[in-house]
Amino acid sequence: MQKTSEPTLINFLRQLLSSSRIGNRIKWIQSYRQIPLGSTVLIHIGKCGGSTLRAGITHTQRYTNMYIVHAQKPVYRKDLNYIIVARGPISRFISAWSWRYKLVVSDGSQRDRFAGEYETLIKYRNLNQLAESLYEDNVPNKTSHKDVQNIHHLREGISYHLRDLLDSCQPQQITAVLMQENLDADILRVFGYKNSFRINQNPSRKKEQLSETGLANLRRFLEEDYRLLIKLYCWNKIAREVFVKIIA
Repeated sequence: MQKTSEPTLINFLRQLLSSSRIGNRIKWIQSYRQIPLGSTVLIHIGKCGGSTLRAGITHTQRYTNMYIVHAQKPVYRKDLNYIIVARGPISRFISAWSWRYKLVVSDGSQRDRFAGEYETLIKYRNLNQLAESLYEDNVPNKTSHKDVQNIHHLREGISYHLRDLLDSCQPQQITAVLMQENLDADILRVFGYKNSFRINQNPSRKKEQLSETGLANLRRFLEEDYRLLIKLYCWNKIAREVFVKIIA
C-alpha cells in the first residue's frame, strides 16, 4: 500500500477539522479563551425561547458584550458569569421534535443539514412512537437512544449544555435562569425591557399526543435534565411557581 505523503495528510487533516464538528469545536474553544475577564455568557438551549431573547437584546442593545453559546457545550472559566435559557424537559423535547420535523420533513428546507436526521424523523413519524420505543420491558432500547442523537436540538438538550458546567461552577456564577414558561416576566426581571418578540415559533405545529407509556419513558429518558433543573432551583435560580409547572 502506498503511503500518504506528509503534505497530503496534513491537508486532509486540515480539511477534516475545518468541515467537521471537531473543527468547529476547536475554533470555538479558541475564541472562547479570548473572552474578556468577567464577561457574561448566555447559554441558549434550543427551543427554550433563546432566539426571542436574543432578538430583544439586539433590538434594545442590552448586554452588547455578552457571549452567546448555542448548540455547543459551554466551557467553564472561574471569572465568567452565565445566564441560562431553559425550559421544562418534556415540553422542550416535544417542541424540538416538532420544529425539526417541520424544517426537515414537512418543509424540506433542512433535509440534508444533518446526516441521518431525515431518515430518523420519517422512521418514527410521530414523537409518541419514538417515546414508546425508548424502553422495552423496562430496558433501554439502544437503537432508539442512538436515533435521538441524530436529531438536532434533541441531541443538544439541557444536560448536553449544563452537565459539565454545573459540575464546575459556583452558584454565584449563574447570574440568572430564564425559563420559557415564564419568559416575558423573566426578560423584564433580568434585562429590564418588555418583550415584544416571538422568534422561531411553529404556527403549523400539531399538538403531540403522548400515551402514558410514552410520557413515562420521556420522563425517564430526561432524568438528568430534571436533575440539573432541580440543582438550579436549589440554588434559587428558578422561581418555585415555575419549577412546580415544569415537574408536574
